[in-house]
Amino acid sequence: MGQREGFDDGPLSMKRRSNAPLGGQTHSQRVALAEERVGKSLGGWRLLRVLGVGPVTAAYEVVRGEKDAKERAVLRLMIGRASQDEVARGLFMRASYAANRFKHSRVVLTTADGVEEGGAPFVLRPWIELTPLVTAVEKSPLSEQDALRVAEQLLDIVEMAHANGVLHGALHPGNILLTARQSIRLVDFASAPGLNIARTDEDVLAPLRLDDYSCPERVHSPGLPATEASDIYAIGGCLYFATTGKSPATHRSAQAAARTIEAALLALQPTLSEDFCRVVAHSLSYDAAQRYESAYAFLGDVRRVMAGRRPKLEDASAPVPSQSVQDLSRHAPSSRRISFSPPARQSDHPAARKEPVRSEWKGNLFLIVAIALLLGLATFVVFREKALDERQHAQDGVPASSAK
Repeated sequence: MGQREGFDDGPLSMKRRSNAPLGGQTHSQRVALAEERVGKSLGGWRLLRVLGVGPVTAAYEVVRGEKDAKERAVLRLMIGRASQDEVARGLFMRASYAANRFKHSRVVLTTADGVEEGGAPFVLRPWIELTPLVTAVEKSPLSEQDALRVAEQLLDIVEMAHANGVLHGALHPGNILLTARQSIRLVDFASAPGLNIARTDEDVLAPLRLDDYSCPERVHSPGLPATEASDIYAIGGCLYFATTGKSPATHRSAQAAARTIEAALLALQPTLSEDFCRVVAHSLSYDAAQRYESAYAFLGDVRRVMAGRRPKLEDASAPVPSQSVQDLSRHAPSSRRISFSPPARQSDHPAARKEPVRSEWKGNLFLIVAIALLLGLATFVVFREKALDERQHAQDGVPASSAK
């Protein structure tokens, strides 16, 4: 299945559709600018088609080489007036390489960059034949378990990113790519590392990137850089969308939040469990201080619900359970840090204590039996030799005692 980016042409577009200026230009003007470059070359890559147009960049499918040697990639080029701003260009380049600061098998990294003749920077990443979450949900919303598996992998990535001082900054269903088994790849980090959230003038691109998955505090203060809390809100929004096909933006206001997101989820998708709805609602709390305090805490509750346990919500920073309760081997592979249970917790389990004792007892038994057999064999050989010796002396007419 092909890959699309931006998804402004779909009925469930993640980007704003109005002609309100973004950076001084409308969406239709940016699309026209992007289309003008199709067929041209940048850094040896030929731009085949536009994959999507956002407020800051246009994404293209590009190739280089001939016939069987052709190599495909995704090229993201800054377009519009933002591409002429030196600060904005620097922020774009820093954000594009943010994910390269840590290693995770589910993150698609930027591999190269360059500048076109007009000065607009671009970056490249490998082409992957996967389906964006937005496209998959357009066909049919995910089941609760499939959505939880997506969230588990996504939170594992974001937890590692946050631990390395990296924020995504523009999480939405368009940059989460899925395999047929709901194994994900995350693309297009949009937050430059090292910004001070106390200042609203550091990220000049932040106001341009507001969408239906932006947290309330960023909507009310458009220049506010991304935070861990804003990434958590966006992931909760992706879960809301994945299971209902609807945007979570209707619950952005304090009045809407008071009507409870759980009720809205159940009204849209009655098959969802109460615990799942509570987890999503907690991540979408209007007040950032009321959300999960970290991606790790969010991940803990996702795994609890997957295992049929009650979420802890405000107390979710407690140790995260393993997935051993369920057999998920036929689904997407688990992330690196959840393929085992913490050693301390395993040793506390009675079954974990008994098994080594039983194995040691069996080993000792086998050793005792082996020693007894050897002793018995040695005794048999000694007595047999003695009997044969006495028989031989009796035949010779010589007492055995005098033959010594």
